[in-house]
Amino acid sequence: MTNSVDKERAIRVIVGNAVRSYANGFSTRHLAEVDNENGVINMKIHNVFIAALGPEIQYFSALARSLDSSLGNMLESMAISIAELNYTVSQHVEGTLYKEQTDYIAELLEQYKRGTNRRKPH
Repeated sequence: MTNSVDKERAIRVIVGNAVRSYANGFSTRHLAEVDNENGVINMKIHNVFIAALGPEIQYFSALARSLDSSLGNMLESMAISIAELNYTVSQHVEGTLYKEQTDYIAELLEQYKRGTNRRKPH
C-alpha cells in the first residue's frame, strides 16, 4: 500500500511541477517576445486566412495555436516522467519499415483524411 501512496505523491509532484513550469514559461516567453518579429506569436500570426478577420482575432488565433502546441509538448513530457516511475522509457526507435507497412500506413492516413476510417472519432 505504501508503494502506491508513494507513486501517487510522485505523480502529484510531477503534475504540479509540470503545470507550474509550463504556465510560468509560457507567460514569460510570450511577454518577452511581444516586440520580436521572430517570436513565437509573431511567427504564427501571419496567416492569410486569419488576417481577414482582423488583428485581434489574428493575435488570439496565433496565441491559441502556440498554446496548443506547447501544451501538447508539456503533456508528452509529463506523461514520460510518469511512465518512468514504472517503466524504462526510450524515445529512440529504429528499424526497417517494409513497403507493405508504409503502404498500409499511407492507406490509414488517407482513410483518416477522407473520413472513411471507422476508428476516426466523429
